[in-house]
Amino acid sequence: MKFDIRQLKQDTLGGLLLHFLLAGAIVLALFLLYFFAYLPAATNHGQTITVPSIEGMQMDQLEDFLVKRNLRYEVNDSSYSSEYPPLSVLKQYPQAGSKVKEGRKIFISINRVSPPTVPVPALVDGSVVNAHAVLRSNELKRGRIELVAGPFNVVKEMRYQGQPIEAGQPVPKGSVIDLVVMDGG
Repeated sequence: MKFDIRQLKQDTLGGLLLHFLLAGAIVLALFLLYFFAYLPAATNHGQTITVPSIEGMQMDQLEDFLVKRNLRYEVNDSSYSSEYPPLSVLKQYPQAGSKVKEGRKIFISINRVSPPTVPVPALVDGSVVNAHAVLRSNELKRGRIELVAGPFNVVKEMRYQGQPIEAGQPVPKGSVIDLVVMDGG
């Protein structure tokens, strides 16, 4: 048996090319299977559900409501609004009407149980118009205005729940501050 070096080179080069071709075909087949068979099935490609509106809903109702719709939730913030009851949903993301996949997490902001406090602004010796603007900017409400005799048309005293209150004292956000105003007469 004679050994021909040229035959070895040809067989080795041909064998090497055949192996590269087979390896490339296997990689291509795996690539196609992964991206066109496995991923669409694993990610529910093309299957969406509509996010319901949960704003204003109480936390104790939320779990059952979302589980029935194949959704989950996570509380990511809390703030305070006097327009909603405590522990109700203030905001949600994604918004109601958005299309999402089943099992998607809805991020919610809930209403705090008790309002945060804010300091009462200094309103004494200022005008009623200014007092109203300052109260509103501090998320407080102007209540009754009681007129008393006095030489100037300015705020003489502030009251909270019928009692005199000084500037800087903390009150719950959204509180009503009554004003005692001199009539300027």
